[in-house]
Amino acid sequence: MSKTRIWERIESLPGSNNLAEFCRKVGLNYDKFKKSHKRNNGPPDSLTLDKIARHFRLDLGWLITGKTSSTPLNQRIGKKLKGYRKKNGWSLEEMGKRVRLFPQVLQNYEKGHWSISPDLLHDLAEKMNIPPYEFLREGDRPQVPELKIYQPRNIAGAPTIKGGDYISIPLTDSSIAAGQPIIQENNIEDYVLLHIRAAGKRKNLVASRVDGDSMEPMLHSGDIVVIDRDDKKPLKNRIFAIYYDEGLTAKYVECQKDLLILRPINPLSQVQIINLNEHPDPIVGRVIGAWKEL
Repeated sequence: MSKTRIWERIESLPGSNNLAEFCRKVGLNYDKFKKSHKRNNGPPDSLTLDKIARHFRLDLGWLITGKTSSTPLNQRIGKKLKGYRKKNGWSLEEMGKRVRLFPQVLQNYEKGHWSISPDLLHDLAEKMNIPPYEFLREGDRPQVPELKIYQPRNIAGAPTIKGGDYISIPLTDSSIAAGQPIIQENNIEDYVLLHIRAAGKRKNLVASRVDGDSMEPMLHSGDIVVIDRDDKKPLKNRIFAIYYDEGLTAKYVECQKDLLILRPINPLSQVQIINLNEHPDPIVGRVIGAWKEL
């Protein structure tokens, strides 16, 4: 039987040729890890993968899927990281020693292939004597579809829109479970007006508030997002509303067999992994627009 791709990625890491020493440094049970590696009966468990990712300070999502997450934010952070490193006159090896990174791992961050963890971002900023937000600074804000908030006197019915320029979308007073097919009237706190050009032919739209800061600087906690509940197929570089841990969050997503990987934009937030066998339908729908106070 050929080795799984996850084992191939583990074997590409420094020191993996000496399994006993590798396990000692990472903090793994040598006998258990050796047995699993020798039999090659599937990938290591999630706890083992997390320990490996934390030890090498690499992207857990890449370790599991083998895919990079070259988002615009990761590209921007990587470009600034490389620029500040060269400004200080440090080689990849010298910079790596300062933050406990192997050169090949640091290079992946500089190329924008991986999302940077919160502790690593702070370490990099501290060593370069710059505030962490310098890595996040950008010129232009991301564009979002035009949205307006309508304050009806009575929320028993949707507002009447003259001229057909806008459609009304129910704004729920709480997070929406993915499997909830009908919006109950007593859950509607308001209506969001979305321009028909942004809505297109979408019919099953709903609005809700984002919880958490994992998608900053694009989305902030409390922002209102419009969700197309008919669009649940994971696509690269598209934001989806996910119902998980009794809350609604917005993430980039990708599927790997029975795992759904949630990738944040905010490098201060961690990648999350949902076991689809335990949570079979966490995707509410694709986020098509947002309303925020500036």
